[in-house]
Amino acid sequence: MYGLLNQAVQAYVVSRHGDTMWTCVAEEVCPEDVPFLALELYPDGVTFSLVAALAAATGESADAMLADISKFFAGYFATRGYDDLMRATGGSFAQFVRNIDLLHTQVSTMFPDVKVPSFRVTDESGMSLRLHYYSSREGLAPMVVGLLQGVAARFGQELQISHDVIRGSGADHDEFFLEFQPGRTIACQ
Repeated sequence: MYGLLNQAVQAYVVSRHGDTMWTCVAEEVCPEDVPFLALELYPDGVTFSLVAALAAATGESADAMLADISKFFAGYFATRGYDDLMRATGGSFAQFVRNIDLLHTQVSTMFPDVKVPSFRVTDESGMSLRLHYYSSREGLAPMVVGLLQGVAARFGQELQISHDVIRGSGADHDEFFLEFQPGRTIACQ
């Protein structure tokens, strides 16, 4: 994963738990890699280890921690100069979700070695949709949940997410059922 995500992990830890917690987590996991460089590629294991160390220190599950960090990342990403890109992805939450692959195409041009997943929307109504998530990497479904929650918050949307098809339990991909308020269009803030 790119250092931008690890920078977001650091910002999350500092904002929620303080500098001391970040120092402890970073020294345990990767003292030689800190500070992270936004455009540097780091092994996925570094990010997962940071999340696991923080989860152990706080008593949270690693999946819950990954989802919360990812929710935070949606806002953090926008503050790092990518807000226009997020705005261009859609004027409503539903539009944004439908256009995630377009966003990933743009991200791929900025971060050439990034491994982006693919998303497909089905069963869309004015108040819900089914999101199919395809990735070559395992263990990132909680990240999808957090990112969706963070993006929904940026659009001022209430969001309910059910992760009802889980990759590896007889399925080749994950599926999420999203319920949200109909017709609410707010520009990302």
